[in-house]
Amino acid sequence: MSPTESHHHRELIQRARNGDEQALGRLLDKHRPYLKLLAQREIEGRLDARVDGSDLVQQTCLSALRRFEDFIGDQEAQFLAWLRAIQDANIRDTIRRHVYTAKRALGNEQPLDGPEKNGDAIDRTVGTTSRRVLRGEEAVRLAEALSQLPDDQGEAVRLRHLEGWPLAQMAVQFDRSETAVAALVKRGLANLRKHLTDSG
Repeated sequence: MSPTESHHHRELIQRARNGDEQALGRLLDKHRPYLKLLAQREIEGRLDARVDGSDLVQQTCLSALRRFEDFIGDQEAQFLAWLRAIQDANIRDTIRRHVYTAKRALGNEQPLDGPEKNGDAIDRTVGTTSRRVLRGEEAVRLAEALSQLPDDQGEAVRLRHLEGWPLAQMAVQFDRSETAVAALVKRGLANLRKHLTDSG
């Protein structure tokens, strides 16, 4: 992050602390693509059929609006860590709700604090993915650039290069040939490089 961007970020945080809701809104809007990227990574393969990453991001932003007075710090890295902690808690709560709903649907009314107390299994599931999540300001830039790509290109680059999906699996996901998917990834990467270069 350039000194100018860093100063601008600190200024927005200070204005938000002084009650400027527009400044806080701008801070959150800037980080929405990053939060969505994290949400997609967290719920992939577990809740993606039932939970929309955008809904989780919206929930995180609403929580951040309500709890902004709890935030301590003036750097983007600190703000990102705070947002990630809020989103991680929201994801854990969402997984717990879905686990509880699934258990009720099966007629098994075991409490969640049964053999594995306090959601340990859920925390392990979230934690495993969290260790692979991109961190920091560069990840924010990457997420912003990905959000500028056409949807299919952005998703193809994300699945191939952030999630490590093989082309065969992607071909099934996109209902295209492996050659077509490889070309989609190549176009996405070219556009991603252009967006990253243009944004400095």
